[in-house]
Amino acid sequence: MYPWTLHHRLLFAFTLPVAILLISLALTISSHYRDDLLTSHQQYRSMTLRSSAALLRLGHLSPADENAWLQLALNDNALHRLSLLSSDGSILADAGQSQIPLPSPARLQRFQPGQYTLALEDGDQDLVSLPDGRWLVLTSTQHMLRLAFYERLGLYLILSLALLSVLVGLLNIMLRRALRPLNQFADRLREPNTLSADTYHAAKRIWPELVTSLTRYYFKQKRHVDALKQESEHAEAELRETLDAIERQNIELHAARRSAQASNQLKSEFLANISHEIRTPLTSLLGFARLLERTPLSSSQLQHVQALSRSGEHLLAILNDLLDLSKIEAGRLVLDETPVQLSGLLADTASMLAPLRGDKPVRLQVHCATDLTESLLGDPLRLRQIFTNLLGNAIKFTARGEINASLSVVSEDTSRIQCQLKISDTGVGIDPERLQNLFEAFEQADSSTSRHFGGTGLGLTITRQLVQLMGGHLEAESRIGQGSTFSVTWWAARDPFYRSSLHAVPLISPTQQPDTHALPLRVLVVDDHPANLQLMQAWVRELGIEVCVAENGADAISAAAASVFDLIFMDIQMPIMNGLEAAQAIRAQEHGGQRVPIIALTAHALSSEREFWLRNGIDDYLSKPIDESQLHHILQQWTRYIGKPSSAIDWPEAERLAGGRRTLAEQLIKTLMDDIPLARAQLINASNTEDTQAWHRAVHRLLGACRYTGVPALRAALEAALALPNGGWDAHLQQRILQEMDALLESGAALQT
Repeated sequence: MYPWTLHHRLLFAFTLPVAILLISLALTISSHYRDDLLTSHQQYRSMTLRSSAALLRLGHLSPADENAWLQLALNDNALHRLSLLSSDGSILADAGQSQIPLPSPARLQRFQPGQYTLALEDGDQDLVSLPDGRWLVLTSTQHMLRLAFYERLGLYLILSLALLSVLVGLLNIMLRRALRPLNQFADRLREPNTLSADTYHAAKRIWPELVTSLTRYYFKQKRHVDALKQESEHAEAELRETLDAIERQNIELHAARRSAQASNQLKSEFLANISHEIRTPLTSLLGFARLLERTPLSSSQLQHVQALSRSGEHLLAILNDLLDLSKIEAGRLVLDETPVQLSGLLADTASMLAPLRGDKPVRLQVHCATDLTESLLGDPLRLRQIFTNLLGNAIKFTARGEINASLSVVSEDTSRIQCQLKISDTGVGIDPERLQNLFEAFEQADSSTSRHFGGTGLGLTITRQLVQLMGGHLEAESRIGQGSTFSVTWWAARDPFYRSSLHAVPLISPTQQPDTHALPLRVLVVDDHPANLQLMQAWVRELGIEVCVAENGADAISAAAASVFDLIFMDIQMPIMNGLEAAQAIRAQEHGGQRVPIIALTAHALSSEREFWLRNGIDDYLSKPIDESQLHHILQQWTRYIGKPSSAIDWPEAERLAGGRRTLAEQLIKTLMDDIPLARAQLINASNTEDTQAWHRAVHRLLGACRYTGVPALRAALEAALALPNGGWDAHLQQRILQEMDALLESGAALQT
């Protein structure tokens, strides 16, 4: 910013009033000049109009003389046009030119004889009537008058500015000479050694009080500045030492941070890679164990195989917990938002976990609020994981008493609902001092918990972090020997399509009937692991489907080019060429609008990866380890395959779900068979009346009963029915469900006797 010195202040104090005075004088003179011009112009207009009208009233002029006289009268630049009009508005004589149109005949007829002045946007029109009914019209503008006014105003302003510049220049020279001693004195104050007596006295003659005060103040401040300078030098030295130490610490912290980030990244990559390497043989292990259960075995052999399956499933649960924790810590876990019914999800989870009670005298009760019947948006997989972890812990740590699971509404608005899940038990309880650490990774209530009850200590950690990802919170209350209460509170968005579907009839009939003559289907399985290939071959061939195999992506491309397949199972991680590259190559060689469904086989699939696969040729995926229900569902969804298993009851699975007790397994299947006639009637009645809601309710109710019984075929058909998009209905799925119900009744006929 330019310095605002005493010199400039004095100069401005003089210049401002003089400038205002000169400009006001110029404006005043110009205003008088404008008034004179307007008066002169009006007088000339009036004189021209009167003289021309007086001559025309005599009536002695011919039309040619009238034109000549009008042209002669129009001798001013401000008068553009002089016209003689008849009573009907036609032009009799005309002199000059103007852009302003003449008055229309209709407008002239509205005027009475006399003289008028019309103020228009671009000028003025003066009208006067003649005794014979004619009208004399004078058109003029003030353009030349304004131009003359602005020229005169500009001249006055230029003269004012020139005079002002001369006066300011003279005053500037005078002020510089008068204030020079003060300026020299101020310059010398910066260097006291150069301050002379002449400079001091010269300045003091101009303004003695100011010079004396400045001198005293200067030397006083100089002493303070010297003292501050010494202190500043000392503080600067100390600060420099401190900054050096902080910089060394920052370098060490930065190196440690980079090392931690690299370690965390390596950990995540290691877990992702090791999960694939573990899940791949684990798929084969569990799959062959289930196949082995179906073969004739002795009682001890069956127990060994069942123990092998349970150990594999336990290992899979531990692996899933580690992977979930790794994804959450890396920020790579993304929640889906799909329609879900919380009440049904909680009831299904409770039914699935009920056999874990075994012989313990524990009563499991589920309560759902009546206002939670509508569909909400959420991640069904992660919600089921939360419900399973909390209910599973309650069952595990409760030896007797009861477990209550209640789902309620805390608050709601037009777009979302705040839900709360409370699970209370009468179990062993938790020490309040250890309650806060319970949600930390690998932490348990006490060191002996893992030995007494098993587990890794990751369940509650993952549960809390999943709840936080949903925007909610997890709380726990507990007393030793009295039980624990876990409460989950979160916001869930309303399903925007739920209320519109209440009054709709989305009954969907299949557009294409499955071609039974095209069976058996042809499937290509691509996997670099020989055991997985052998397992998939065994499963698919049991369903009556022709199977071809390929050990890498290149062989898969060749097989797809040489033959037509109804479905391709493609492993993602393979040598030579991975599954994604192979899928893209197969898509590139397709023609004629034919598109074979390609299903990815993977040990870990993040949401971002699934979206990337879908954009690059993959239609769906199966997560390893694969079970037969998933396989049946994929085949039904993408090929409309309707197959009938060899047996409706899987007794090894039934016993495993019943905790290894054959008697309990038979009782559960008998209970299911007792419900089948009513469920069958409800399904048929709902389809006949085209009531899709009742149909889905019947399917959902029957599926809950199948969760803890060994009926995989019926369960797979029911799951496929619930997975139909937009709450649809499929006649072939209903036929398959009815067939499986009939097969179950036939297989279990011996139990009824």
